Amino acid sequence: MLCSFPAMAAAQDRSLRLPTFAASAASAADWASTYHALKYYRVREVNPLLRPFEASPGSLVTIGALIDAGAFSAWNLTVGRRRPKAAAAGLWGMAVFRTYLAIHNLRNERKAERR
Repeated sequence: MLCSFPAMAAAQDRSLRLPTFAASAASAADWASTYHALKYYRVREVNPLLRPFEASPGSLVTIGALIDAGAFSAWNLTVGRRRPKAAAAGLWGMAVFRTYLAIHNLRNERKAERR
């Protein structure tokens, strides 16, 4: 839910609403798969900013989602105001990358030992 908020709040330009929503949805899928992997499988978080929270998957996902919400909002408010097409391209790129991360998490679950 938190990841879809920037789509409504920060996408002031209509051309950024769909790419912001896509990036937010992909981010939510990544965080859901991250939570599932950390909770039920023996996997490690590789992001050095989030690694200290690895023992508590809920806290890790909450902090990561807050970082994403801030990043998407800042992106739309800074780049989106001056260059909406470049901002949309960046958001689509974020959506593709976060989709890749969600798929990567699911593949890692197959290889990892269950807790």
